[in-house]
Amino acid sequence: MIAGIPNHRIFVSLTLLLLVLTTFLPLAAQEAEQEQTPPERTTEQKLSLIEIYSWSNKLPKDLIDLRNDIDTLADLDYIQQALPDISEQIEDLQWQATTHTANPNLTYHEIALFESDLARLSARLRNYNAKISTNLDRLDGWFKQWLEKEKEVAKTIAHAEQNFELQDSLPDFFTLQEIIVSGKTLIEDHLRPTLLAGHEVGKIQTKLYELNDIAFDLVREMKETGTQQTSPSLLSGDFYNLLDRGQLILGWVNVRLFLSYQWGYLWENLGLVALTLAIILLLSYLMRLSGTLVSKNSGWYLFASKPLVAAVFIFCTVIGILNTLAIDLGYPPDWDILIYLPMLIAVAILIGHVGIAEWQVTLCRHLLLYFAIMVLLSIAGIPRVLFYLFVFYASLLLLGYYLVRYIQRWTHRKQHKLTWAVLLWAVFPAVIIIAGAAGYDQLAVALFSRILSIIAATISIRLILLFVSSLLEMILTNVPWNIVRENAATIVQQITPLLFLLFFVLWVAIVLTITWVYPTLDKAFAAIASAEFQVATVTITPGSVLTLILIVYLTILISRALQAFLLQEVLPRYRVEKGVQLSITRLVHYAIMTIGFFILLWALGFSMSQITILGGAVGVGIGFGLQAIVNNFVSGLILLFERPVKVGDIIDVDNQIGEVKELGLRATTVQTFDNAEIVIPNSQLITGSVTNWTLAEKKVRVRVPVGVAYGTDIEKVLKILLTVANENPAVLSSPKPVALFLAFGSSSLDFELRAWIPDVNDKLSILSELNQEVEAEFDAAGIEIPFPQTDLHLRTVDRQAAQTLADPEN
Repeated sequence: MIAGIPNHRIFVSLTLLLLVLTTFLPLAAQEAEQEQTPPERTTEQKLSLIEIYSWSNKLPKDLIDLRNDIDTLADLDYIQQALPDISEQIEDLQWQATTHTANPNLTYHEIALFESDLARLSARLRNYNAKISTNLDRLDGWFKQWLEKEKEVAKTIAHAEQNFELQDSLPDFFTLQEIIVSGKTLIEDHLRPTLLAGHEVGKIQTKLYELNDIAFDLVREMKETGTQQTSPSLLSGDFYNLLDRGQLILGWVNVRLFLSYQWGYLWENLGLVALTLAIILLLSYLMRLSGTLVSKNSGWYLFASKPLVAAVFIFCTVIGILNTLAIDLGYPPDWDILIYLPMLIAVAILIGHVGIAEWQVTLCRHLLLYFAIMVLLSIAGIPRVLFYLFVFYASLLLLGYYLVRYIQRWTHRKQHKLTWAVLLWAVFPAVIIIAGAAGYDQLAVALFSRILSIIAATISIRLILLFVSSLLEMILTNVPWNIVRENAATIVQQITPLLFLLFFVLWVAIVLTITWVYPTLDKAFAAIASAEFQVATVTITPGSVLTLILIVYLTILISRALQAFLLQEVLPRYRVEKGVQLSITRLVHYAIMTIGFFILLWALGFSMSQITILGGAVGVGIGFGLQAIVNNFVSGLILLFERPVKVGDIIDVDNQIGEVKELGLRATTVQTFDNAEIVIPNSQLITGSVTNWTLAEKKVRVRVPVGVAYGTDIEKVLKILLTVANENPAVLSSPKPVALFLAFGSSSLDFELRAWIPDVNDKLSILSELNQEVEAEFDAAGIEIPFPQTDLHLRTVDRQAAQTLADPEN
């Protein structure tokens, strides 16, 4: 009971209160939830509205960007225009393949021309395919992006339509959809012709693959029949029975047709001919002007003194390399071969300066002449019998010329020693003559053409190497930087081995192309780079070896160039001491070599984990047997950084005094004054005791000890010593020289003159001068420099000796 209220009434009241609460609280919660729902719906509406307006601003910009990107696609119109011409060339090559297959007298030259045309067309189609593939990849990527945009926009619009009641307040949904359709249509409009162009190129490539198979079969058959007897012996009458009037008429007709075709091509391509002549004349003019920039002893003067010939050689060489790379230059048929004729003439003129004997120059010129005639006869379509006669008798003349020249050298100059280099000139014409006499005409023609081609290529590459090195030297001697001009010859000398290596690789690739191992130069390069050799479990390729050599050599060249630049240009401007300069350049050398080492590991395919393993292996090696080497190396680094000893210092190590000449990676070289070189490990200079006479400065004190007889005036002696020091011009006045009376010696009064001189290198010579002057002054003053005195005490003496000593007359 509470304050007079009965308990049952209190219970009833609490029960009614609970009923009211349980009835009305859920209703209140529902009303509160209903009141909170509209704000959540409003938030969703706001988000949808923001997304839609974002798309309405973004999509038009994306469409403009798409149009700009499509404008950057490779233009395929010229491919469409070129395809009909390529199809005609394919038909022509198919007809040639049919005739070559049925021709029993097919020559190596005809197959080489057929392969060359195939290689050029293949190169053009590869270029077209690359551009088509790039366009397709980009268009495909853009199309996928716009498909994703279409899905996202559709999702946003669907979400907005479910949450918006007033459609008038929304942007036009159809506008966004139209933009999406426009973007996809724009991509499809460019995708369709790209696919069609790729389809056409693919059909043509299929035909090229078939033609390449035919060419491969022709080469294989030619190689098989090349080692067989395919004609009567040239020494027999059966062979000359083949040489009838019909063969001569056919040869004459082919020559006339060839000349008429070339005359027509000349008139049709007057613009191209004029451009070629203009380029050659411009090159000739520039080379003639460059002759004033070099001396007559320069290698460049060879080319500058013959500007027209040199210009023809350079132009034809560039065109020949481009042809070998199967690059279509738009020349008429056979002009890619005819371009070698002026090149051969230029090589024959310039060959006298490649550093070979005079008789070899003459022989090489004859070989180049035969090669030029062979090229003309091949292009003109001379019958095989006539062509083979030329090859046989040209080889016979070459052998005869060689024998005559050798007999002359043997009789007049008494040079009859045979070497492999001398015999090589006589081997190949003799082999061709023997092959012809045995009836192996195709083998003889193949050997003759290929060997002459290799000789011509070798001489040409030698001239190109000389041209490049001479051009580089001419440029370096005329640049505005003094350091480059002064070191031009050294720079060329350092770069020449690298150029020789690159041109050797080029020569190997050309030889592989000439011998039909590979049809084009680019394929020969690819084969050289990708050839694999298995050494144990390691696979080695020439490309990796060449990369290794290039990285190492370039690292060394860069290090040397930077060291020379620092020593000659940068450090002297700041008046840095010589020893400091060498220390800085040595540190730079170590840094560059370290960078080159890591670049080499990266080029060889090492990952960071592998490099870590390699570092662990090196650490194990150091722990087992390389402690001394690493100790000396680290000590060398300490010497470079701390510089207690530097190049040019005068040091004393183990009573050996000399000048530091070099701070090496492992040891330091010291040259004594007797011109002996002592190699001291770097660790000994760090852990041992070293006297450095020039660490802080070169000033040193000279001490002149001297003794005078007892009874001499001490003040007079001190005065003379100071006078001698002050009158010597090599003695410094500050600190002042000092004369000291040091001790009473056993035979003399001991004095010492102490004087300072500016350079420790002059110590011995100045000490000699001071000794001479002291002796002269003492002699003039009557001061005696006594001999050492010794008392002799005799304990026992022979009687006869004692009598003799006692008798003054004895």
